Amino acid sequence: MNKKMDQKPDLLEVLCAHGVEVDTRGGRISVLCPFHDEKNPSFSVDPDKGLWFCFHDHIGGDVYDFVGSMKFGLDNWDSRNKIMFKEVVSLLEEKNFKQQKISPKKREEKKKELTQNVLFLLGHVTQIYHQNLLQEEKAMGYLADRGLTEEFIRTHKIGYANGNLGVMLSMLPEDVFRELAVEAGLIYVNAKGGRRWEFMKGRIAFPDIDRDGRVLGIIGRSLDQQQNPKYLTLNGLPKVIWGLHRFSQWQPLIIHESIMDACTALLMGVPSCSPCGTGIAWHLLEELKERKYLGFLSQDDDPSKRAIERWKEKLPHGRAIVGNYDGHKDLNEMATEIGWEATKTRLFSLLEKGGFEYEVQKRRDN
Repeated sequence: MNKKMDQKPDLLEVLCAHGVEVDTRGGRISVLCPFHDEKNPSFSVDPDKGLWFCFHDHIGGDVYDFVGSMKFGLDNWDSRNKIMFKEVVSLLEEKNFKQQKISPKKREEKKKELTQNVLFLLGHVTQIYHQNLLQEEKAMGYLADRGLTEEFIRTHKIGYANGNLGVMLSMLPEDVFRELAVEAGLIYVNAKGGRRWEFMKGRIAFPDIDRDGRVLGIIGRSLDQQQNPKYLTLNGLPKVIWGLHRFSQWQPLIIHESIMDACTALLMGVPSCSPCGTGIAWHLLEELKERKYLGFLSQDDDPSKRAIERWKEKLPHGRAIVGNYDGHKDLNEMATEIGWEATKTRLFSLLEKGGFEYEVQKRRDN
């Protein structure tokens, strides 16, 4: 949306007209995405603000963006195109939907800077989550099934949020860190009742650690398919690209949509990182431009292939590589289902076509 309007066609009514089953009683809701064939809801709707968001493609907008995406396609719709926008307006006027008054957007709260206190807090939370994981049989079993070795888990300080963070933080002598946990987004406080809960509870925690050992952010990944969205980031801190700062700007680096694919490639000896989804933290754009050797490796599905095309548009020096995994969805699935050595051979073959070469070494299962 790029036109400011006090009133717009009611988003819920428009969604219903397009066959989207929504609860019209108000409040933020999640429903099955009309743009994808899925079993678990990944389409978020905020009726009060008249906004929607697709967590599958990390694309969203207002009622005009929804109708435009339905009419022209999710990747083709461009609200800046006057012809497209005019046609969408005409379509909505023809249907005579009831109008919804849109309150002006509040200025977004500034993200917390990575001060020494914030860095200390993130490091401390990472240690808590890491110790939780080592004692959590289900989560450790899940990661083992995905091919992550215990040595890898310990090296990357991967953790698990089991809901004990509030208690553990209460043991710190300074109140400032408990307040920072709320501001950073680690602890969520209900505005009405004041109830607190751990934002990433029940998720695998992937800390983004730089070359100096500092934790710059934490990404929560779902442990099972019932948890949506798949990835959570800390709302109070700048978005991170997991693993980006572990490598110097001169090292060849491959960006994967999936954090599990990035872990798989790392275990195979390929420096890798992941934005954890199809959207990239564009505030890191200038830093990415400085990296001389950059590659984008997709999963074997259309949204992922479209994503690396968008990344290529923003970072033209990067090399887009379309993934092909013999009928498997992605690199990690191929590795866990047909074997790591065969998958490594396929990975190196794909990267070689993109101009990257790596020495083949046997994987150590530590």
